[in-house]
Amino acid sequence: MRTYETIFILKPELSAEEHEKHIEFYKENITANGGEIVKVDVWGRQTLAYPIEKHNEGYYVLIQFKAETNYTNDELEKRFQFNENVIRYVIVMLDEKRFKQNPRKEPVRKERPAGEKVSKPRNEEETDDMQLDEIAEVAENEEK
Repeated sequence: MRTYETIFILKPELSAEEHEKHIEFYKENITANGGEIVKVDVWGRQTLAYPIEKHNEGYYVLIQFKAETNYTNDELEKRFQFNENVIRYVIVMLDEKRFKQNPRKEPVRKERPAGEKVSKPRNEEETDDMQLDEIAEVAENEEK
């Protein structure tokens, strides 16, 4: 079995229940044909880069799954093609050496104590020198 990723865009005027119905349909279709769902990520309503079928927005869904090659080429693509509520879709095989199955974790931000300063203050001498340099540059520009 190989790992695949599919992103499809549903029509934005569908209700939330219809969006969920389509997502569940594709998840069930993958598992019914011997596939295994790795991750489902609903991106929601997003603006399209260019109008597609007179739509300026779409409802984006990403599904990562493991399946056989013949399933993705035949069955899943046909399901996307014949569904009039799918504006666009793409199915990509992932290189498992470069791709980790686990989603990327957000970096943990450490909270600072209330009195701690964010950045180091500059020396007063450096600040004065910088101000004098900036004044000299402005004066030179005005003379020209």
